[in-house]
Amino acid sequence: MAKTRLDWFKLDCQMDSKVEALEAEFGLYGFAIVVKLYQRIYGVEGYYCEWNDDVALVFARKNGVGANVVSEIVQRAIARGVFDKGQFDKNGILTSHGIQERYYDAVDRRKYAKIKPEYLLLCTTQNSENADISSKNVNISEENADIFYTEKNRAEKNRIEQNRKDRKQRSANLDQVNLTDDERSELERLADRLTVDEYIKSIIKWQQEHHKLNTKPYSCIKKWIEQDGVKPGNDNTTIKEYEDFAGGIDFDKVKL
Repeated sequence: MAKTRLDWFKLDCQMDSKVEALEAEFGLYGFAIVVKLYQRIYGVEGYYCEWNDDVALVFARKNGVGANVVSEIVQRAIARGVFDKGQFDKNGILTSHGIQERYYDAVDRRKYAKIKPEYLLLCTTQNSENADISSKNVNISEENADIFYTEKNRAEKNRIEQNRKDRKQRSANLDQVNLTDDERSELERLADRLTVDEYIKSIIKWQQEHHKLNTKPYSCIKKWIEQDGVKPGNDNTTIKEYEDFAGGIDFDKVKL
């Protein structure tokens, strides 16, 4: 079921002369009752409210005002044109041209808003940009609403697709290490190609396990080379291993 009520409504800082006349006649009670009636109209049906003796009694009790005072203010509001007299006499409702106009402005992004055509005070051509009034319901800004929801769906679809691409790209990036040719050459000068390859594999494994990119692979590998004491062309042989090996050789007997 389409929602017709409003969650809020606009209240002008400067009320029109009809409401000012009510306030002049009844004091703040006149102003307050009209605003309370606006809340009932916009907050229940959206563009009208039923009004009879029983409704007036409940309304008066809820707002702590005598029923006779409420009825008198409502009658004077109808007489002054705050509410439409024809609609009250014919259908027993409180509404007005201004209420319905503000209602359309407030719901101009809803695709459908059900309304009783016999309650309408606005002609179909007057609100052709915002409403398509039929005998059963009012199609409010259907074209604009369709555009709005189409754009929203398109944006959501694009967001999902972009996230998918980003995930795919991140996954691809985890399978490689971002080294420039110069950095790679420098590392191989400090160690050797096979050793550098092993360090790169270690970084790739870490990236895949932690789902993060190593942003400074050159510095990381260079530090490892320094810490492990790797010699160029000596694979993973450490300085200590090299010294132990060299220590058992009698270089005087080595023929050059």
